[in-house]
Amino acid sequence: MDSLWSIVVTIRDIALKRTVGTDHLHKAAAEVLDERKDVIRRALNKKVLVPDILALMPEWPSEFQPDIDEVNLEIDEWLKTVKVAEEKKAKHRARGNYTLLAGIYYPHCKKDKLLVLSQFLYWIFFWDDEIDTGGELTHDRQGTLQCCAETNKCIDDCLGPNPNYSPPPGSRGTVEMFYPILRDLRSGLGPVSTERLRQELHDYVNGAANQQGVREEDHLPDPWVHFQMRADDVGVIPSITQNEYAMEFELPEWIRRHEAMEEIVLECTKLTILLNEVLSLQKEFRVSQLENLCLLFMNTDNVSIEEAIDKILGLLQEHYEICVAAEARLPWSETDEKLNEDIREYVRGANRLATGTACWSYNCERYFKLSQVNEKRELLLDLSYR
Repeated sequence: MDSLWSIVVTIRDIALKRTVGTDHLHKAAAEVLDERKDVIRRALNKKVLVPDILALMPEWPSEFQPDIDEVNLEIDEWLKTVKVAEEKKAKHRARGNYTLLAGIYYPHCKKDKLLVLSQFLYWIFFWDDEIDTGGELTHDRQGTLQCCAETNKCIDDCLGPNPNYSPPPGSRGTVEMFYPILRDLRSGLGPVSTERLRQELHDYVNGAANQQGVREEDHLPDPWVHFQMRADDVGVIPSITQNEYAMEFELPEWIRRHEAMEEIVLECTKLTILLNEVLSLQKEFRVSQLENLCLLFMNTDNVSIEEAIDKILGLLQEHYEICVAAEARLPWSETDEKLNEDIREYVRGANRLATGTACWSYNCERYFKLSQVNEKRELLLDLSYR
C-alpha cells in the first residue's frame, strides 16, 4: 500500500511540476510579447525633431569626391553583371546611392579607386540585407551560419597568404561578387594593411551572425551590451583601413596599434553607430526591428522616445570630445613629415566614417524622405507605419 501511495504522490508531483513549468513558460512568453508591444505602443505615431547631427562634430568637415556622377554610370553597368535579385538591386540603387557614400568617405581618391570602394559598399549592403530584418536569412540560423562560412572562406581566399580569386561553383551571388572586389582592393594595399583588412572583415561577418542571434532571442537586449557588441564587430572598421587603399599609403602597424590611434578608431566607430541608430530609427521601427539603441534605452530606462534620443545625442557629443582629445597623444614624428601626413590622413579617414555616414543619410532616402529634413538640417522622424 505504501509503495502504491508513493507512486501516486510521484505522479501527482510530476503533473504539478509540468503544470507549473508550463504556466511559467506561458508567463515568460507573455512578458516577452508585452515588452515588445509596450515599446511599440509607446513610440507609435510619435514625431520627433532631431537636430543637425553634423553640427555635433564641428571640427570634421564633409567633402565630396568630384567623380561621383561619372562613377555612378559605371556602377549602373556593373550592377547588370551582379547575381543579386533585380528587385533588391533596384531598391538599393534608388534609395542608397552608395557611390555618394564612398565619395564622402574618400573625397580625395582617384576615380578608379572610387569605383572599387563603391562596389565594396554595394556588397556590404546587399550582403547585410540577406541577414538583417526582412532578409532571406532573418530567421534562418543555419542558413546564416552557412552564408557567413562561405563569406569567411572568400575573405581568406582573396586576402590570405595564397590568394585565389575564383569563387567556388554554385556560390551565392553576394559571395561570388565579393571575390573580384577583394582582388582589386588587395592590388592597392600593402601586406600589413591586407592582413588588417582580412581580420576586420572576419570580425564584421562573424558579428553579423551574432546580431542575427540576438534578434532571435526572447527578450530585447540590454542597450549597453548591444552597443559594445556592435562596436566590437561593426562593418565600418574595414572602411577605415580602406582609406589606405584610397590614398595609397600604408600605416605602420605600431602606429595603428598605438593606444591613441586605437581610441580614435574605437570612438569613430561608436560615433558612427550612435548617429546611425538615430538616423535609421524610423526605417527600423517600421519593420519592427526593435534592436535599435533608441528603443532599447526607452525599454530599459523606462523613458520616452524623445528622452532616449536625447541620451544618444549626449553620448555622441561625449565620444566626439574623447576622439578629438586623443589626437594630441598620437606618436607624431619630429623628422618624418610624410609619416605625419599618413597619420593625419588615417585619422581624417576615421573621422569621415562618422561625418560621412551622417552626410550621406541626409542626402539619400535610405532611412527617410529628403522632405523630412529642413533647411537647418533638422530631421522630423515619423514613427508611424505608413
